[in-house]
Amino acid sequence: MSLAMKYLRRVCLCTRREYFRHRTPIVVFLFLYFLFHTRTRTHAPIRVRRACVPRLSSIRLHTPSSSFPFPSMPAAAVSPLEQRLAQLAKRFDVIESGLKHLHQQLQNTSLGGAAAGAASPDVSPSGTSSAAKAATDLPALQPNSKDPLEVAKLRRHCLESGLHSAEFLWVPSNYYQENLQWRRDALHAPSIRHLCKTILMENTHCTNNDCADRSNSRYYLVVYQYVDRFNSDMVGRAIQELNPGMGKKKFNFRLADPAEAEKLTGVRSGAVAPFGTVIPIPVILSVGVTQLVPPIFYVGGGHVDCKCRLDTEEFMRVSNAILAPISVPLTEEELEQIAD
Repeated sequence: MSLAMKYLRRVCLCTRREYFRHRTPIVVFLFLYFLFHTRTRTHAPIRVRRACVPRLSSIRLHTPSSSFPFPSMPAAAVSPLEQRLAQLAKRFDVIESGLKHLHQQLQNTSLGGAAAGAASPDVSPSGTSSAAKAATDLPALQPNSKDPLEVAKLRRHCLESGLHSAEFLWVPSNYYQENLQWRRDALHAPSIRHLCKTILMENTHCTNNDCADRSNSRYYLVVYQYVDRFNSDMVGRAIQELNPGMGKKKFNFRLADPAEAEKLTGVRSGAVAPFGTVIPIPVILSVGVTQLVPPIFYVGGGHVDCKCRLDTEEFMRVSNAILAPISVPLTEEELEQIAD
């Protein structure tokens, strides 16, 4: 470049005579200079393009023995399906075990009835009756040293009253913070429709002040499903039908005062059972509970972390419950929002 600048300076500053004297080397230089730059500008991009072309040896070809290069399905897409199938299989196992349990109970009942007809009703030499001996054969209802006082009383009540199919189940302390599906799995229940709630209702316009009259009691234990919405007006109509001639104004049902409810039932809210209360209280059972398959349902067990599974037919026979339509089904949106 220094040589080119030198000749260019001479071309620009030289006189006419000097130019003609040195024109030959200047022309030759300029010709060679432009020829060199033309080759450089023409071939440089070619060299760059060739450098960008990969070698054939670097290309990996799939042989027929190799798997077709489709992306594999992620495990997360299959996992929910497998989990759902596992849950369904688990629920079917629970239903099957419940049916076997009921079948065994029916066989025991038939055998027990035949034995009772042939055996003598006298008391045995040890001083205990045959019914008491049968009660001792129920390990699920035997006293447990870990039970709180309220649960122990309910176990004893089941033995004495004939609720021999009752089974007390303990659940985690966060039970009421979870949805119905979680509670169903915690109890190994057949479905969320088997989960029921027991509340104490008071007829504030009742002509009686006690619970001696089953058809016109001041207080009632009401059992209904969590998947239904309770309707106090339907309770009033059901009790009014048991009292022909009494006006509608005599029936006004509302939730009992919490302090009064704890005094009458012996347990706090969330642990109320439809049996074993401090005083005998009539029971109103929702018709939907009697339509469950298998015929069992779950209620409170005397403690907020304890639940009780009951056989529907046995409970109706022992408690002499009043069957009535007292609730309406919840919508799907309402079911998803249930937390308590």
